[in-house]
Amino acid sequence: MRRPGHTETSDRLTPAVPASGQRRGPDAAAVASLSKRRREVLELLAKGLTNAEVGRALGITEGTVRTHVTAVLGHLDVANRTEAASVWARFEGHLARVEEVLSRPAIAVLPLVPASRQPRASAIAARLTSDLCDLFARWCWFPVIARSSTRARRPNETDAELASQLGARFLVGGELDLDHGRFHLSLRVDDLHKQHCVWTERRDFPEDGLLQARDELCAELVAAAYPVLVARIHLEISASARQESLEAWGLAHDGMVLHGARDPVSNERARERFTLALARDPSLVLAHFGQGLVAYDAVLNQWGPKARAMDALVTAAQRCLDLAPHAAEGHYLLGRFFVARGEQRHAVPSLETAIARNPSFAQAHALLAQVLQVAGRSDEALARMRHAVRLGPRSFVAGLGLLHFTRGEYEQALEASELAVATNPRYPFARIMAAASAWWLEEPGKAAAHLDALREDSPDFSPSQFLATFGSRFDAVERIARALEAVDSKRHALPAHRPA
Repeated sequence: MRRPGHTETSDRLTPAVPASGQRRGPDAAAVASLSKRRREVLELLAKGLTNAEVGRALGITEGTVRTHVTAVLGHLDVANRTEAASVWARFEGHLARVEEVLSRPAIAVLPLVPASRQPRASAIAARLTSDLCDLFARWCWFPVIARSSTRARRPNETDAELASQLGARFLVGGELDLDHGRFHLSLRVDDLHKQHCVWTERRDFPEDGLLQARDELCAELVAAAYPVLVARIHLEISASARQESLEAWGLAHDGMVLHGARDPVSNERARERFTLALARDPSLVLAHFGQGLVAYDAVLNQWGPKARAMDALVTAAQRCLDLAPHAAEGHYLLGRFFVARGEQRHAVPSLETAIARNPSFAQAHALLAQVLQVAGRSDEALARMRHAVRLGPRSFVAGLGLLHFTRGEYEQALEASELAVATNPRYPFARIMAAASAWWLEEPGKAAAHLDALREDSPDFSPSQFLATFGSRFDAVERIARALEAVDSKRHALPAHRPA
């Protein structure tokens, strides 16, 4: 069984960490000028498939694949498969290419419904849904709605109503039951526009066989959705491509749920879950990714020493890159690291690469939008934020609020931030944005109320530390810190100058 990111044969990619100042090499025109078949070969080798795996996916011989690979390397004027993969990532990360992907019909993976009230079945159903959504987004080049949005359905909301709210055409859903040591799983894919079921399957398997069944089911879902969306299958995914123990997998997913609570206690508990998961399986990418997320939130919200959190963040990014260089997680965390250091220009290529590897990575779209806005690329920033909202319509209002704040649109910023607060009252960054927006709108009482609520969960929060962390040279950061300092010092007089 292979471990992602480790070289086993000469035709498999070796890990490559992006280097500062690396030459850009061939442009998008070189990739676009390849034949359709050779672009398909390039796409698959960029995902780390061997020649044999590419051949099986495309229905051609391994020898034919070798011929195509040699031709692709020569056409792109690159030395090896790793350099070719970098060229493909830049091509896929271009805004026009991402917009092409996001213009396709979207898929929403609904939470699997436990058919019984057994806690074990409920827990596994939630974890299986999360992992299914991640794998589906990673391997399918259509929009996949963020799972945080599919979880937040309203009472009595039908599947069709939810899909309409989320802008999804295809729904993936099903039931999971546990009975006498065996799981019973039924899955289906519905096309809501045509009002019919695209694919359905029922599987029974022993409890200890869940991991193998999970990957197999993901592969079959991909094979069912591709004919509907792009009329053919691009990949063949091995059901044995992962080396995870169910215990480590469960701990990692528990950590992701805790991280979503956005408060210091839950963040620390999430870190502990990820640490326990890695003690059981050091190669579990999800756990390393989670370690990076909690480290960044510690930096952002000043939950503990910054230096320690920054070290944990860059370590997690490197481990994700080492273990899964063809996936998006490591590149995203690297972008987070650069943002936390105030090196916005270095964050852009990392985030573009993350999006190229997974166009449905809503968090990467949102962060890239913020970075581009700071860089003065306002129109592109709006386009990227629309992508994030397209994928997570109920999850990225705080990011939208920050974008409005950066543009000096304080009323819209306050509205978006308070909507985020209404969804999660303990979300520190949403409170920060709401307080700063209210102050610039000359509503000091509302600003003070939001800052007081922030201090209940983060009593050591400091506007000056916020400014030092994210850079006084950035106008929006300086305006946020100035507003929070004014509220903090009880100076509720109107500001002498309000930036446009």
